[in-house]
Amino acid sequence: MRILLFILSLPLLLGFASVQAADVTLVPDPITEQAEIGKNLVYRFQVSLPAGSTLANDGLSLAAEPGEGEDFFSTPYPTKIISQEGGSALIEWAAPLPETLKPAEHQLKFVFSGKSSSGEALNGTWSGALKVDFGEGWSANKISNFIEERGMFLFLLLLFGFGLLMSLSPCIYPMIPITLAVIGTQSKEKGIMHGLVMSLTYVIGMALVYAIIGYLSATVASGITAFMQSPVVMVPIALLLIVLSFSMFGAYELQAPQFMRDKLGGAGGNRSGLLGVFVMGMVAGLIASPCVGPFLGGLLLMLSTTGDGLLAFISLFTFGMGMGVLLIGVGTFPALLGSMPQAGGWMESLNKGMGLLLVGMALYFLRPGSVIPANYFYPLIGAVMVLVGVFVGAFENLGSESGWWDKTRKALGILTLVSGLIFFVGSNLQYGFLGQAWRSVLPEVTAVTQIEHSGQEAPNTQLAEAAATTVPAPLPKKVQWEKIHTGENVQAFLDLKRAEAIASGKPIIIDFWAQWCVYCKKLDKKVWNQPEVVAESLRFITIKIDATKADDDEMSAIKNEYKVPGLPLVAFIDSRGEILYGSGQGGFTPAPEMLKIMKSIR
Repeated sequence: MRILLFILSLPLLLGFASVQAADVTLVPDPITEQAEIGKNLVYRFQVSLPAGSTLANDGLSLAAEPGEGEDFFSTPYPTKIISQEGGSALIEWAAPLPETLKPAEHQLKFVFSGKSSSGEALNGTWSGALKVDFGEGWSANKISNFIEERGMFLFLLLLFGFGLLMSLSPCIYPMIPITLAVIGTQSKEKGIMHGLVMSLTYVIGMALVYAIIGYLSATVASGITAFMQSPVVMVPIALLLIVLSFSMFGAYELQAPQFMRDKLGGAGGNRSGLLGVFVMGMVAGLIASPCVGPFLGGLLLMLSTTGDGLLAFISLFTFGMGMGVLLIGVGTFPALLGSMPQAGGWMESLNKGMGLLLVGMALYFLRPGSVIPANYFYPLIGAVMVLVGVFVGAFENLGSESGWWDKTRKALGILTLVSGLIFFVGSNLQYGFLGQAWRSVLPEVTAVTQIEHSGQEAPNTQLAEAAATTVPAPLPKKVQWEKIHTGENVQAFLDLKRAEAIASGKPIIIDFWAQWCVYCKKLDKKVWNQPEVVAESLRFITIKIDATKADDDEMSAIKNEYKVPGLPLVAFIDSRGEILYGSGQGGFTPAPEMLKIMKSIR
């Protein structure tokens, strides 16, 4: 009887055994040691499977359980199977870490459940520690956390140090002759203290410009950084640099107008001098701002995320004062020169050299992609080089009494003149009317030359048609954007695309762009046409918002929503439709870094 009951219950026992889940091993691949606040927390696990089996998509689950009392990540993305082969599978779990998270070490437990291809239930667990900290990128919370832990004094000291480093860059050198002209003429024979006061006033005016820009970018205005790159600012600055260069060439002496000096206290009065120097300092701040644009733009973007206008004002003022240290020294030094004999002809040559440097800076602000098209700009550079060669002394007659400096100057003039002629002719062949004439007269020769340089034979129509049926579609030459402009119902378009992204499980890239934005065009030329970036962009919905026109109420609201302090800004939305503020990139981001960011977006 017992044997009979055992035989009858055997199918039930076998059925019960068949529903028992098999235990699997989860091995982090690679082991995640640190996660970055504001970015995605990503874990990948190698899952051991029964021999010869694979992992089924149906019923796959990987749940993260934080330690007791912890809740430090947002809603996770769906678990994905990255790759698998018989006996093993690589799966991925990801979830965003909010920007409000504090640096700390957390405990995590992952619970896995799924089914093999044969229907066998699979279970597994893994536990470990995870360190959460800020990454390389700054954020509002990183700033506040730094100030809270290390103090405002150290934060401002670092900004002053960055400004001091910028004062040693070539961007500041063109302002040295301006400082000498504005302060030196008023400080002569009045002592060191007078020169110090005047130069401090000058630098305070310069720093105040940055402080105001910082306050506006963190509070009421959007696009201040980008506005400093627009032709509306660039062209007047370039013209002002050229006008100031004439002073260095001896065309006139730079000083406050006579009527202003008389009205404010008489010629050479302190009130006139201080006011004039303060105004010229503010002008100098505007002159330097586009040149230091990459660093200043990053600093403005960093501070604008705080929304703290006072902090931004103080921070940018401190940065400006650091950047003016060299100018303070230069402005104080002429007071010592006033009681010394005239230095001679070398000082005149130095002034003229500074004037040429001002002209070079003016051309820098008018460069292609900013104001002047390449087909006009590069021939203009060649013409300027020819004039510089003549000016330096290429045709100057030297006598037997000429010294080494006169001979060196003439040699430099001849070298500059010849180089300018070569540059003028070469740039015209490539960009200007000579090149257009050459290509119109010999179009066939040009085409044959291009084929020879490429190492390819002339195309065969039949072979090309046959290849088209077998070769997959080529990768686009650049990112394929869906473009929309200010005033074209942008918000409704973005809402539609976010819904589409959620439905298709795709993330979104939004490139805020403008015609006058120099670094927007640099992104197009240096980043969005790189093959690796283009290939990665195919898994995104790609949108380019042209904000060239003045902002209307809708565009202002959109920029506030996406935290756009200036252009360019590349915003990301994940496949759940959430805006990833921590991943947004302002200013110019090189292709390798942009590719890394794109690959991190889920």
